[in-house]
Amino acid sequence: MLSTTTKQRLDVSFTRKILISFLLIIPIVSLYYFLITTKTSSSIFNVLVPSLARSSSSSSRQLDCNQCELSMKESDNWFCESDSDWRRRKILHHIQNKRNRMSDTRPLFFQNNWEPTIQCEFERRLGNIGDGGKWLCDIHRFGPMNTTHILVYSLGSNGDFSFESSIKELFLNAEIHTFDMELFKCPENVCTFHQVFLGSEEYDSSKSLQMVMNELGHQKRQIHILKVDIEGGEFNFFEELFQSSNEKQSDLPYIRQILFEIHLAPGENEAPSQRTHELFELFRSHNYAIFHKEANLYDAQNVFEYAMLRLNPSFFQSP
Repeated sequence: MLSTTTKQRLDVSFTRKILISFLLIIPIVSLYYFLITTKTSSSIFNVLVPSLARSSSSSSRQLDCNQCELSMKESDNWFCESDSDWRRRKILHHIQNKRNRMSDTRPLFFQNNWEPTIQCEFERRLGNIGDGGKWLCDIHRFGPMNTTHILVYSLGSNGDFSFESSIKELFLNAEIHTFDMELFKCPENVCTFHQVFLGSEEYDSSKSLQMVMNELGHQKRQIHILKVDIEGGEFNFFEELFQSSNEKQSDLPYIRQILFEIHLAPGENEAPSQRTHELFELFRSHNYAIFHKEANLYDAQNVFEYAMLRLNPSFFQSP
């Protein structure tokens, strides 16, 4: 029989062996796990990196005109995209466009109708951060900012020229004309101010856009940016603009981007809603697509900001 002391020594020796074995196993298992993990991570990395590189290369690669003939044609030389991307863009436009006249009910009218159908990769807000600022679509596409001559009409200023100043900072050679019923003064070397009531020729005191362009000698020029913020007068203004062009298409100036604030007129019936639908359908029938929409939080149910981009009629044909 083993003595108690001998048994205790054997137990201690056995415990030490177990502990030593355990301490040896831990680094071995850790090393094995590290090698497996490193191998897996390396494998994933090797798969992801080429994919990311391809994606980056694809997004940054500049297409030449021969590689984007379809998009250049159907956007009137605004977008240069691969044919597959452009067709996808058209499909998305038509899907949303079918949903854009959903309701005539007045409550939450703008929440239920007329969402953007086209997206601009480099939208930029010019002017005030709050009320008065406007979003523009990819303004770099107008051309080199230090040499390009763009024509800008800004209707309704109320003495705020932040939008015009922002344009002038980007395009030194921009020709900017600001119009308002009240008398204000443009900042020096920024814009030319005209005290005039722009709306419809139905009213003796107002002028149509065509009348103003003729007076300024701009009847054969493109308006690159048209900003309209005339507190409810936008309906008469645009209805006059588009309806007169229906009689004589050459009377409609080519306006690349239209940025405007729209006001749902007060009323207990659905007439204001229906007139608003008709206005947006006028934009659509004259080849404009919505690229931006936002609520004016001063009256978020009834006042919204919209931005439109002129495209070629072929873009609006079903794919």
